[in-house]
Amino acid sequence: MSHTAWRFALTVVSLAALATTGWSLYAVARHYDAPEIIAVAVFLVFDGIAYACLHLASEASAAGRSAFGARFTAVGMAGVSVYLNDFHADLIRGGTPASLLFAMPTVGLLLLSELAWAGPRADARAARTEQPYRLPAFGGWAWALAPRLAGRTVKARAVHHIEHGPPTAVMTVEAPVRHSATEVLRRRFGEMDPAEAIRVAHDAHPDAPPAELASMLITYGVIVDAVQVALVLHGQPAEVTVDRDDTDDADRDADDAPQVTGRPALTKAQAILEAAAVLGPKFKAADIVDRVKRINRITTDDAYVRTVLHREKKAGPDSDGRPMEGGYA
Repeated sequence: MSHTAWRFALTVVSLAALATTGWSLYAVARHYDAPEIIAVAVFLVFDGIAYACLHLASEASAAGRSAFGARFTAVGMAGVSVYLNDFHADLIRGGTPASLLFAMPTVGLLLLSELAWAGPRADARAARTEQPYRLPAFGGWAWALAPRLAGRTVKARAVHHIEHGPPTAVMTVEAPVRHSATEVLRRRFGEMDPAEAIRVAHDAHPDAPPAELASMLITYGVIVDAVQVALVLHGQPAEVTVDRDDTDDADRDADDAPQVTGRPALTKAQAILEAAAVLGPKFKAADIVDRVKRINRITTDDAYVRTVLHREKKAGPDSDGRPMEGGYA
């Protein structure tokens, strides 16, 4: 039911209840020869004051004030109104049915108003973080099968509420927010140093060019370009430790300068020999140059490759126990 429909229904019921009990009070007043205006004022006084006091009690409760006075006054005025309704039933010799007919509209209207204002009062108390005592929900079967135990339990909880206050406030549990794997990885990459993120992407795709790695990292929120990726992957660190091969020619000392590597430090000659062993018998000097640059991050040329391989071939069994195979054109 909408709020407007509810208000309309409550208004109709209130007017009907006031008309029924009001006519009874009007008849009692006329019985005592009261003027018609005074007779009309009688029911407005009794039922109107009771209804107004109930409204004041609701506002007091919502504001955190004591509503005892207003509620006591509402009950008192309603009690007098019910007594006069019962007296009217005796005047017309209607008995109990007439008494209920004239009195119950007042009682029902006050109870309905009390229930209607209970919701706003509870909202106001919740806003002030108040938690009044409420009867535990044992269920009808529990009260029917163990009424004494249920009563003692209710009393014990009420005493605990009075002495120690309400239990832990009810907290609203929000459903966990689900994130996709991409969102989680974006946050993880966002917490990383960009250089470290570039190295992680390179380890996952070692053959990808810098431009492709940069495009891939952008999808994870790491804004870099191809030049920055190449700088991180091929740049030189501040300090490196490189072991130099003592068999290198003196005129090649400049070519054996320390090189940046992401692997354990190797001399240029060792890197060339390792590439030659991996490539097998069918290799060319250009293939070794390309592999040493790509794997070991060491720059060399064809002439130096031929020199190292020739020196290794002359060394013979001292290297690995077998002659060097393959060409190096």
